Amino acid sequence: MAATRPHPMLDRRAWIAGCAAAFAGARASAGARPIDRIEGALRPVVSQAVTEGRAPGCSAAVLLDDQTMVTCVAGWADPDLHAPMTPATRMMSGSTGKTFCAATCMSLVSEGRLSLDAPIAPIFADEPWYKRLPNAPDLTLRILLMHRAGFPQFLDLADFQSEYLLDSLTGRDVGYSPRKMLSFILGHKPLFPAGHGYHYSDLEYHLVGLTMEKVTGKSYYALLAERVLSKLPTRDIIPSNTPNLPGLAAGYARGDLIQALAGNTGKTTDRPGHLRKNPALEYTGGGLALTPRSLALFYSRLANGEIIPRAAFAEMLASSTFVPTTTPGVDNRYGLGVEITTRPLFGRYINHSGYFPGYNANVAYYFDHGFAAAVQVNTDHGPDIYDLLRSVAKAVISA
Repeated sequence: MAATRPHPMLDRRAWIAGCAAAFAGARASAGARPIDRIEGALRPVVSQAVTEGRAPGCSAAVLLDDQTMVTCVAGWADPDLHAPMTPATRMMSGSTGKTFCAATCMSLVSEGRLSLDAPIAPIFADEPWYKRLPNAPDLTLRILLMHRAGFPQFLDLADFQSEYLLDSLTGRDVGYSPRKMLSFILGHKPLFPAGHGYHYSDLEYHLVGLTMEKVTGKSYYALLAERVLSKLPTRDIIPSNTPNLPGLAAGYARGDLIQALAGNTGKTTDRPGHLRKNPALEYTGGGLALTPRSLALFYSRLANGEIIPRAAFAEMLASSTFVPTTTPGVDNRYGLGVEITTRPLFGRYINHSGYFPGYNANVAYYFDHGFAAAVQVNTDHGPDIYDLLRSVAKAVISA
């Protein structure tokens, strides 16, 4: 199936979803239970992402503070196989995984095993490559988690692009290790002095992950499972450090010529639950396959002090840098692994979006309204994932 065209069966399913949305809306207006009103309000939003946003499939979840979970899906997990999207269908987390990394790190900080503000250079004293990183002597975990290290984004590096393309063309594994990923910026001049600017880069989170591993002697995924995932009553979240990801929806990607030559466009899976490319290079910059219901659960429990101590979560919000926005009345900041936003109607909330070739995700917890919401689509060129999450949240608020 071409990445930019919906499957022929999609129109029929969308019509059915539209009928269901109309019925749900009528039922809600007739005085249905709150959960029914929310579901009825969500259905047209999710259906529209498929019919008008041209996403093969869309999945959304809302978790209220009373632990009521509402899920809503439309379209296909794999149009070619006529496999429908379900609430249990996994998709790639993209950068929403950074919040999981930050929470794991803050768990260690809260126990005194790591410091946010002490330079991490002594931790890597036995690894000569570390000294060649931009701003190496001045890097701290706080600076790294806030994207203030002066690192470039790896996707912008010619050295990375050329090596990734060559390895892809010759069939070599592209699931690069975090040290390999950091090697692409060794010897580079920093974009700015450490702590004196903001530039989003996955490589800063790679270094956070390596720091946690050096101090504890455990792998990042072991730390994540022990300190975060063990506190979530869900099995939806799995590491994406291998191409074999059970329950994963087929994604549909669009990119430039280099991405096309590297095999990162079109359908992302070559068989059910198996990516064509090893996604391990994401590591702590993303690194998960999950569902909207698990994203909403994580954000709700994080915001309510059930993942890390409340003081540690407060530190994630207090340490923030202003991120310019052109939208009037909106204040947007980046904290420790979360964005902190204040916007009319929605109030104050934390959120993070995520991109992986063929997938988009977004999640938020709305403090002023007492709910978490998350949405995922299995395309990277369909509906605007920010508008989509706002539409989901607006539906909940209005319901």
